Amino acid sequence: MGIVIKKSITTSIISYIGILLGVISVLWLQTAIITELQIGILSYIVDVTILLLPLILFGTSGIPVRFLHLFKENKNRNQFITSLFIIPAISIFLFLLLFLIFKQEIFLLLGKNTSQYSDYLIFIFPLLFCYSYQYLIEAILSTESLIVFSSFLKNIQRRLVLILLLVLYHFKIISFYQLVQWYVFSHLIETIALYFFFTNHFQFKFSNPLPILKHPNLKEFISYGLYLIIGVSGLVMVGKIDTVMINSLTNNFELLGVYAIAFFIGSVIEIPKRIVHQLVFPIMSKLVAEDNKEELEKLYKQSGINLSILGVFLFLIIWFNIDELFLLIPNGEKYVAGKWVVFFIGLSKVIDVGFGTTDLVIYSTKYYKMNIFLAPILILLTIITNYLFIPKFGIIGAAIATTITVLLYSTLKIILVNSMLKLNQFNSNYISILGITIFITIIFYFKPIFFSNNFLEIIANSTIISIIFIGGILTFKTSNEINDFVKNNLKKYLKTN
Repeated sequence: MGIVIKKSITTSIISYIGILLGVISVLWLQTAIITELQIGILSYIVDVTILLLPLILFGTSGIPVRFLHLFKENKNRNQFITSLFIIPAISIFLFLLLFLIFKQEIFLLLGKNTSQYSDYLIFIFPLLFCYSYQYLIEAILSTESLIVFSSFLKNIQRRLVLILLLVLYHFKIISFYQLVQWYVFSHLIETIALYFFFTNHFQFKFSNPLPILKHPNLKEFISYGLYLIIGVSGLVMVGKIDTVMINSLTNNFELLGVYAIAFFIGSVIEIPKRIVHQLVFPIMSKLVAEDNKEELEKLYKQSGINLSILGVFLFLIIWFNIDELFLLIPNGEKYVAGKWVVFFIGLSKVIDVGFGTTDLVIYSTKYYKMNIFLAPILILLTIITNYLFIPKFGIIGAAIATTITVLLYSTLKIILVNSMLKLNQFNSNYISILGITIFITIIFYFKPIFFSNNFLEIIANSTIISIIFIGGILTFKTSNEINDFVKNNLKKYLKTN
């Protein structure tokens, strides 16, 4: 895990600059400049695109991480990558064809109100093209831990573009339709930039992919891709099907706009997981290939405890500042209805982050085939819980459904990894995290308000949480990596001073 921490520092900095830009873009500019309806439309386009992505990629985003190391020669590697590039193009063409044939039926399924916004929903197709090739190229780059540039494009460049477009819309230089149009076009520029970065580092040139059809591992490539479609579809559905079902069951894009703002706040918690997963997956795949179970278990345990610490810390910071946050954001009185959405989405992210790299362990081993049983359970749980809770509790019901689904699914994965691979990420260190969390919760239950200024109150609350939480983690030595990281940097600081 030490090597992962070192490699992830730059990416972490980029990600958290991206969070800051996201906060400015989503919580301050979007809520001030565009309506709940417009926020709902924008988030719907993006979420439906991501929901369809596993079907378009057809497992290609996971195949290079697991199998690219088999192609040592540049010529063979180019043939393999070319074959992967062809698949999303075919998938998008087929999906577009199906859409044109069954257009009315699809709009009816998505919700009665979707047909009146068809001019916006058509942007899903160019976004599918951009996202599919971005995910595929990122997967290839991650095999060499080259994730900094793609992280910059996603977390900084993309948000800067949206901020610029919102400002232009505010001054009536562009319409909302043009805002969406230019936002989608910026993704195409992003994809092209990523492609040239990739070709430069991998010396890639399109080659004849037909020799891959004779590769001795072809059957395994296809099998892994098919299982990955099922597994990833389930995971993506948990995070995005709520958007589709909220609109389908309520026919209310305004409500979806409120949900989108609350979901964004709660989703900040999963940022550490995204960073670590990109770096850990290739390492785990290599350890499995080398049959190095000892190092695999070590990495599994270390990533689990460190991600749990980061996830719980971010949840505490967000939840104990949530009232002040809604008072600070423009038109906060419209979006405060999403307060408990933040709680339940945040809790679901803590659970997901807390279970560390369990998904990656499954995907790295021969037991990835278990996803054919796990994923349908996850998909059914997601649809049933959303169908039951959204009509009763609205957007809060969607968040509760997500939490229940994530908890049950994560438990199943832990049981699988424990029973099949004899790997267990949990130890007594998790008790110290729980104890510190309970202690902070008790303090904030009795804590008075220090400042009438909401911004100063957020700073005060965050300072108290940081001192107690970080101090507790270091005192109880919950994570050796974090303790070593702090000690080493403290020594360097003392030497320079």
